[in-house]
Amino acid sequence: MLNQVMDNQGFDDILDTTLRSITLKISKSLSADRTTIFLLDQERNEFWSIVAEADGDDRSLGIQIPANKGIVGEVARLKQTINIPFDFYDDPRSMTAREQDKRNHYRTYTMLALPLLNEQGDLIAVLQLLNKLKRESSPDVPLGERIDQQGFTAADEQQFMATAPLIRMILESFRSYHKTARGQRVAAALMAATRSVSQSSLEPTEILQRVMEAAKELMNADRSTLWLLDHKSHELWTEIAVEDGSIREFRVQVGQGYAGKVAETAKPLNIPFDLYTHPNSEMAQRTDRQSGYRTCSLLCLPVLNPDGELIGVTQLVNKRRSDGSFNVEPGAEEVPEYLQISFDETDQKYMQIFNNQVGVILQNAELLAAVRQQEQTLRDNLNSPPSTPSQNN
Repeated sequence: MLNQVMDNQGFDDILDTTLRSITLKISKSLSADRTTIFLLDQERNEFWSIVAEADGDDRSLGIQIPANKGIVGEVARLKQTINIPFDFYDDPRSMTAREQDKRNHYRTYTMLALPLLNEQGDLIAVLQLLNKLKRESSPDVPLGERIDQQGFTAADEQQFMATAPLIRMILESFRSYHKTARGQRVAAALMAATRSVSQSSLEPTEILQRVMEAAKELMNADRSTLWLLDHKSHELWTEIAVEDGSIREFRVQVGQGYAGKVAETAKPLNIPFDLYTHPNSEMAQRTDRQSGYRTCSLLCLPVLNPDGELIGVTQLVNKRRSDGSFNVEPGAEEVPEYLQISFDETDQKYMQIFNNQVGVILQNAELLAAVRQQEQTLRDNLNSPPSTPSQNN
């Protein structure tokens, strides 16, 4: 089972099956049309879950929402149950749920949302039940005709609370294991990426370009850049593909901008969403206006060689939720929800592991380049004709 869980999809499959089983049983016992367990990810400040639909339906709906949004966010903040009777849409707090309903082609009439707390009183998850059904209603009848307009009752709440400790124990175990498994998968993938390219015959710049692309995908960032330190000019430089397809070299002074600051201090810099509210974001905003881009979050880390000397900086830009791609229009005032997220401590921890490997690759590349230069110099000396001593007549 450990091997299966550590596989990219193994853990997700087990978690999906468990959540579906729990939610379907709760739906059946409390006559709810749908039940969702929103697990709290504290580092990302968001809820995530799988919505299991009706029993026998193989479909599932993935959901990720910010922890401060909607009724689920209110339950999390207050740590109190919210029970909204028929008609749910009349409640002013229903706006977020209405948007979700529209995307999922659904209609919510009644709702019961309950917090799940651990023994210390910390929130683990929010359980959400939608649409209390009449006991004898047929699934062939339209949903609107099957709704029990009395809504969820105090007896429903008490019945759920009787099973809450067991559900809480299962979810706590899964959340803890999920965090460990995720970290190990990310670390293993980063290590594999660096090992594979370090053994190739590619040039160092192409090697590191591939490695940074792997880091971008694994950390779910929109952009990634490796800045290398030019000791002679005291600058950071990198090569970036521009709109016409050509490769341009960019340079910044050590101490200038976010990457330059990390090079100057050799300390990580993790700026959460929204970067524009950061006191030193003027340069980033000016650059964004020129390029038509929108920087929302950023993670910069120093790259040290095995001797502890700074040789570069890695920069990840714009953490993304998994349900969106970057398409913010230039000048857009609203930032999509899938970009309203930050790089967390786990991202930073495993990017540091990645950077340690990058440091080894860079040092090896420098040593290899030096050896090749010495070999070429030796060949040139051996192939050059011997000098003829001059004679005085």
